[in-house]
Order: sequence, then structure tokens, then C-alpha cells
Amino acid sequence: MKYKVLVTAEIDIDVLRNMFNDIEFDTAGYIENHEVMDSGDLKKIIAPYNILISEFETVTKDVLDAADNLKFIICCRGGFRSVIDVETCKEKGILVEHNAGRNAGAVAEIVMGYILNWARNISSSDKLVHNRVITSDTRNIPKEYRDSIWGFDNNSPYVALRGRSVSYMTLGIVGYGNVGRKVAEKALAFGMKVMIYDPIDVSISLGENIVRADFKKLLSEADIVTLHCPVTSSNKDMMGKEEFKLMKKDGFFINAARGGLVDENALIWALENGEISGAAIDVTKNEPISDEDPLLNAPNLTITPHIAGASDEVVKKGTEMVIHKLIGFLGMDIVM
Repeated sequence: MKYKVLVTAEIDIDVLRNMFNDIEFDTAGYIENHEVMDSGDLKKIIAPYNILISEFETVTKDVLDAADNLKFIICCRGGFRSVIDVETCKEKGILVEHNAGRNAGAVAEIVMGYILNWARNISSSDKLVHNRVITSDTRNIPKEYRDSIWGFDNNSPYVALRGRSVSYMTLGIVGYGNVGRKVAEKALAFGMKVMIYDPIDVSISLGENIVRADFKKLLSEADIVTLHCPVTSSNKDMMGKEEFKLMKKDGFFINAARGGLVDENALIWALENGEISGAAIDVTKNEPISDEDPLLNAPNLTITPHIAGASDEVVKKGTEMVIHKLIGFLGMDIVM
């Protein structure tokens, strides 16, 4: 049997074609033009295909009812249940797999970027330089130091912008799944202490030099708190006023998971009232964020537009994971 595969996900299709030269690959949707294919359009073309490799396209019951030959779906994302009717797949005997953790490394990298930016005053220093706040044509320091320092008094960058070393800090990770583990790995490499709380799985095994704590203990003892868990009915708005009040006054908060985990009004309140020293968020309850959203006026808040997982790792790692899943499904013996 020669399999027909429809690819709508953003993966390296040339790699797949070279590796599986006896499989027919067609492309449509997001991989073609970064536009998500409507489920109605997907329904019109799905019938001949045995395998679907999707990402953002919504695979509804109507699509599956039209997919007479479909045997296998690979969803190139972690949260596949929001875009695939899994129950109908079960009824029809269609196997569904997903690429959990494909962008875990990318998210962990941006989390460390937030931490270093906050701890070492990187973007704030850059703004002071580019806005000509701390530039000067006057040289009032001994010339033997001019190649290494901008000044010595309390207003000099060397003093006023002195940062904190993360190697003396404790990172509290809420959610110890694919992303949480990657964050812990990178934090340990920086010499940080790591404590974790997982609201979903209390039986998880811990890596070396990582300690478990309950939620309140983690909030009160960590210098930095970062969220890496899905939103459930039990943890929606898990970060509210009381939780921010438990954090250290000089602590830092990060959310690169889902906007639904945070009471955004409570976050604004915590920043405005000095309950925490700063925060970085990659996700908000409403995306894109509105021009009028009060988060935009909150002090000491870094906001990025849901790009934590947007690196070339998404394509490279995603392609590798698809290859392994195809090999397993087809029962092939390929040395990679």
C-alpha cells in the first residue's frame, strides 16, 4: 500500500520526502502560506488521505466523517485536544499522536532571557543609553578607568544599575512537565536553586538538586516564580492577590504558559503596590492584547506577544518528532 499523506503543519517537508520516498506527500493550509485552513475546506480534500499531519487546523467531526481513508493523525503541538475531535477519532479507529514538548527548549530559553533581563537590568540600561539619559560628553573619571567604567558615584551606571546574580537565587517552577523540566535544567546550569510544585501530578520524579514544595511554600521562598502548567478548572486564576502577597517583595513573576492561570487585575495590583519587583508575561487572557488593556500601563512588566515557543526549534524538533511517529506507525526500520 502506498500511503497518501496530507501535511498542513509547518515542518520540513523536503526532509520527509527524502526519507520516505515511497510515500506521497501533499501540502495545504498553514505550511503553504501561514494561513490556517478552514475545517470546511479541509473536509473537501481529506477523503483520499491515509495520514494527516496538522497543527492549527481544526479537525472536526465533519472533517473526520469525510475522511474515508484516514488512519493516523499527527498533531504538531502539545494541546491537541482543542483542535482535534479525539472522541470521534476513537470511534473511527483513527490513531492520534501529538508533539508534546517540541518547543520546550525554546520556551525555557525565553524564560531564562526574562530572568537575566530583570536581574541584570539589560533592557532598562539599553533604554537609558538610547534615550540619552546617561550619555555624556563629559569625562570626569581617571583616564586609566575610562575603558572599563562610566563613573564611580551613586548615580553612575556601575552603581545605580548594579544587578543581582541569579546563582544566588531560588527559582520556583509551577508545573514540572516538558517545559518545566527544561527550565529547571537551564536554571541549574546557571547555579540556581530549584524548587517545584506540580498542580497536576504529585507523583513526578525529581531531577538532582531539585526540591519539591507545596504551592505556598514555593511562592514565599522562591526569588522567581515561573508558571508552566495547563489551565484546568481547578487552577484557573491560580495567581491572585493572595498568591502575589506571598511572594517576596523583590521577587519576579513569569507566565509563559497560559493567560488563564493569572488574575491580571491582581498582577497589576501587585506591580503597582510593590508586592513584587517585576514580571514578564508571554500570554494574556485576551490575545492579541487590546490597545486599551490596563496591563500595558503596569510598571515593571515585560510583555511579549506569545512568542516563547516561536523559534526554529519548532520546525526542526517538530520534523524529527513527526519522522519518529511515522516510522513507528509504518513499522519501518530506519537508522537516523
